[in-house]
Amino acid sequence: MKIIKNLLLSTTALLFISCGDNTTQNMTSDIKELVINENKITDIYSTDEMKLSATVIYEDNTTADATNNVKWISSDYSIITQNYSKSIPILNSGTADISAVYNDFNSSIQLNIIGLKDINNSWSIVKTDINTTGDFTLTAEGNFSDGVNNKEIIHNISWFSSNSDDTIVVNDDYSVTLTIKSNGDRNITARLFDNNETDKTISYSIN
Repeated sequence: MKIIKNLLLSTTALLFISCGDNTTQNMTSDIKELVINENKITDIYSTDEMKLSATVIYEDNTTADATNNVKWISSDYSIITQNYSKSIPILNSGTADISAVYNDFNSSIQLNIIGLKDINNSWSIVKTDINTTGDFTLTAEGNFSDGVNNKEIIHNISWFSSNSDDTIVVNDDYSVTLTIKSNGDRNITARLFDNNETDKTISYSIN
């Protein structure tokens, strides 16, 4: 494969985008086609993660990674909105087209977003027995519009502690570890989609 050089388009991202690397290609006028590689994906939960990548195909059938050179566009920003953290920020269930655009070339896939039944009332923090200092795993679960219940929420969720001595770490496998280092009261809060109106809080007292 080749890597496209000197592309000037915006790389605004709507989704978490993967990258590739190969040899260089200076000329872009012989592009035949632009494709989104993940064109067989149709359904995704709003709290899951998805990676998208794009490839250009040249007239001689060689290819180049165009993931970071295309502009990513959503057909419905009430379902999939713009986000600079490169994760899927979805507040509603529904169907949206995601398009990769480069000059006169474009490629689209349709995604069926399976959202929570109710963003405020159909998810919760899983109660953990925390009564001492140490490490604990934080989890949250939600009930989704397709009838799947108690599905763990891994992505598009943030965690906070009201106690400044505590640390919260998202691990490589996306599990979340809360480390409690001192006694006292604290509130543990989970938030979806960076929207504080979705906050859920559980209180703990460490003696």
